[in-house]
Amino acid sequence: MASPSCDAPHGRPLRRVVVLGSPGSGKTAFCHLLAVTTALPLYHLDDLYWSPGWSRPGEEEWAHRVRALCDLPRWIADGNYADSTEPRVRAADLVVLLDRHPLLCAVALVRRSLRLRRSARAPEGVRGTPPDGGRGRRRPREARGPEYVPRGLRESGDPPVLSVTALLRKALFFRRRDLVVIHGVLGRTGTPVRRCRTRRQAAALLADLGGPGPCPSAAPGETRGAGSVDGGLLLGPEPRDRQQATPQSARPQPAAPQRGGPSPTLTISPCTCPASAPATSLWRST
Repeated sequence: MASPSCDAPHGRPLRRVVVLGSPGSGKTAFCHLLAVTTALPLYHLDDLYWSPGWSRPGEEEWAHRVRALCDLPRWIADGNYADSTEPRVRAADLVVLLDRHPLLCAVALVRRSLRLRRSARAPEGVRGTPPDGGRGRRRPREARGPEYVPRGLRESGDPPVLSVTALLRKALFFRRRDLVVIHGVLGRTGTPVRRCRTRRQAAALLADLGGPGPCPSAAPGETRGAGSVDGGLLLGPEPRDRQQATPQSARPQPAAPQRGGPSPTLTISPCTCPASAPATSLWRST
């Protein structure tokens, strides 16, 4: 199946990025590096979705949280959640689709699960230390420091993996199921898409989005959009259906509650997890 893709056009600042891909494709690591590269705040959908005890929000509450995220002027949104893909893609300036081979994603999931389990069993002071105690040997690929765990689970001490089997099924059937839904959304919205099949392509995209060369600054007298970053990627003209909404979304605001719906006091907080500063060599090795 062909994937919608394009070179990012130029004309306005990059403010909102949606990152999609199979479990195990490296979305979270990519998003952490993209946040460092672009200075955009990173929001993990898992942080918004999962509460202590692996409890899920109701359908209306989940829609409320997604609307609150979309109303923010600047963000990187990490995660799929097919039922909320379309509003996020419509609000975004760019979609990054990480489409690695399903078997590579499955292997990555198993390795990450083992790292999380070893880290959970290790004493607090020695988590992330290499097996040789740091006596000069090269650190293995597994010893990369803290792994991302959803905020609600991390703070409550819940197991970091609910079901490895379920994750493996999602990775192996991602192209047949989730990607079909994602393709439909991308086709309807027309938002620019960059597709990366390998980590080398992802590393090149990070360089494109954050490098000074392909990212010209605004021309003299040009009005920059809310939340823009000097030197960031410039995209094409604002889509007509978003132009009128821009002044209203110039500052973070919680989504308006529906009658009988969730409370309007919802706060959407960006990523503060220990894995937010990963090794920059992660995307250069393969």
